[in-house]
Amino acid sequence: MLATRLMRVIFGCYLGVATLLTCLQMGLEYQAANRKLQQDIAGLEKTFSPGLSDAMWRYSTEVISGILSGMREMPVVTGIEVRDEKDALVARIGRMSGEPSADSAATGLADFFDQPLTRSFPLVHVDGNGVAHPLGQWTVYSDRAVVFEQLKHTLIIVFINSMLKTVMLWLIFACVIRRLVGRPLAKIDAFVREIDADNLGARPLVLDADGNSELQTLAATLNKMVERLRATFAENAVLLEGMRDMNSTLITKVAERTRELERLAQTDLLTGLANRRKLDDVLERQIETARAQGAPLSVILGDVDRFKAINDRHGHKIGDSVLVAFAAILGADLRAQDTVGRWGGEEFMLICPQTDLDDALAIAESLRLRIETTPLPKVGCRTCSFGAATLRPGETADELVARADAALYESKHLGRNRVAASR
Repeated sequence: MLATRLMRVIFGCYLGVATLLTCLQMGLEYQAANRKLQQDIAGLEKTFSPGLSDAMWRYSTEVISGILSGMREMPVVTGIEVRDEKDALVARIGRMSGEPSADSAATGLADFFDQPLTRSFPLVHVDGNGVAHPLGQWTVYSDRAVVFEQLKHTLIIVFINSMLKTVMLWLIFACVIRRLVGRPLAKIDAFVREIDADNLGARPLVLDADGNSELQTLAATLNKMVERLRATFAENAVLLEGMRDMNSTLITKVAERTRELERLAQTDLLTGLANRRKLDDVLERQIETARAQGAPLSVILGDVDRFKAINDRHGHKIGDSVLVAFAAILGADLRAQDTVGRWGGEEFMLICPQTDLDDALAIAESLRLRIETTPLPKVGCRTCSFGAATLRPGETADELVARADAALYESKHLGRNRVAASR
């Protein structure tokens, strides 16, 4: 019967939407609690890092153990460990990542969500002279099963509520559709099935007078629609052709706009150079190529010396113009295989494939001399510092950039306006 099929279709759609929304609600609740868990763990650094750093500086294992015991009492923490600057274990408490929990047999469905979550924080002591002394790091271990345990009762209530709504809706459909509109809908179904382009309006729809005034109105409306369909077929064909043309034009414009958005997503809006996202992609690809070909790959980081003083004295607008001019100098004689971009703030990166450390230092020194002798807008000649590093076997992109950044820091520390290398 049409009524039965209609009920199944409507109920199926509702069940699908209800299931989707229920799953979405459950997922959002889980994600919100998961974000809260990560925020709580990140907040531990501000709370406990000063005390742990002080205890590590004094190497007071009793104080360290006391702090770890206090943190272990927090629901979001499953374990903590402290290691010194040589990565030697100083203290640990609780369950680390990958170790089974003591009550793993009783956790049930929570084991399915038992995904480890680990955060490490540095331990640094700053003495009275302002010198930072790295002491090691401490690591917090948790897992997302904590989130599930907190949300388990809420998720069960949401699920039961959805199931009750679904059952009630099924009962309503069974009473209303089957008993009140089943037979009229069957006639309407038969009428609609007979409609095609060849027999439009051949036989009008007539319903028995059984008091279903709304369905009688529907039948009259269907008859009028059938009469009008014949006259509108030709018009619809013309409209369809026009829509196809419009769709083709729209697809072309969307493709053009997509290409433009992709270009903007990879470009620094101030300098017009590659942005950090683009630099990350290029560096990863060049590392793979360098390893496959056995060729050298170097990274140069450059930084405008005392740029903050320019902003403080002349304003950020002049500072921006200085960055634009600095970027133009970096890209003026760029080799075809090199990529230059803005790494962040006043710091720029040059990725040099097929370039060993000596060649990279020569490139950086050439740029340093050019910048030193080129007047910049409103501020005259300025200087810059560079740090260079060449890819080592098995080294990651982050490690390579970290060494180049350390070399840049060394050039700053040695007096600025120079080039330093990480060997």
